[in-house]
Amino acid sequence: MSSCFTISLSLLFFFINFAATEAVPTFLRHYCPNATLFTPNSTYQSNLNALLSSLSSAAADSADGFANAIVGQNPPDQVYGLFLCRGDIDITTCSNCVATGKQDILQRCPNRQVSVIWYDECMLRYSDVFISSVMEQVPSFTMHHTGNITDPTRFMQVLEETMDDITARASVRKSGKKVAIAEANFTSLKKLHTLAQCTPDLTVSQCNTCLRAAILGLPRGKKGGRMFTPSCSMRFELYPFYNASAIAALVPPPSYLPSPPALVTRRNGTYLFLLFVFR
Repeated sequence: MSSCFTISLSLLFFFINFAATEAVPTFLRHYCPNATLFTPNSTYQSNLNALLSSLSSAAADSADGFANAIVGQNPPDQVYGLFLCRGDIDITTCSNCVATGKQDILQRCPNRQVSVIWYDECMLRYSDVFISSVMEQVPSFTMHHTGNITDPTRFMQVLEETMDDITARASVRKSGKKVAIAEANFTSLKKLHTLAQCTPDLTVSQCNTCLRAAILGLPRGKKGGRMFTPSCSMRFELYPFYNASAIAALVPPPSYLPSPPALVTRRNGTYLFLLFVFR
């Protein structure tokens, strides 16, 4: 009896630890320039703490997975911030990611007036200048899968067509989540899975511009890749990495935007953090 109880207790702890591990957001990258520092225990720091707490609270019931906020009466002590959660995750996962980012960004970017942190599940950023409804393409970074495609010409054709499709659909949404996904047949046995997303405060034109630029940062001839900026992101893989039913539950796809000219050649890479673009 004692042995069975011990085994059951061990299994219980295992599942508790497993669940706790699963709840931890996957950190990807942070950016915080040394040139923008604030004085410890200053009014700016007090406002920053209040801002991050406000965003964390907003994430707990944000149906759009997005919110922005301003704290402070006058410059240079005003702080502006926002968060964006991946379009297919639920409110609990979104809230957990932003809450983690609230603590993590202060540890990774101490005394910085401008910072952004990316996880697989969300992005959190703040600044001493106005950022709401402003399209930002820098800083940016890419992640590349190490595996190569056996038929890169065919793959890039399918990828470009699919990215055009989801860029148009994500951009044209005028309210709610600006996100779109698509699947395409690469071979009879392999499917391409893609996702594009913008912050909901962007206009149709801003989102379209951001995603078109992000496409150019994607790798050529690789099995997977991602591109992140403060205002939008794109990803493709040869396996499903998103909750398709969650995105399908959003409003029906609207009319498409006109397609742009053919894309230019992209660079190679590995599935590592390879590119940072600064102001």
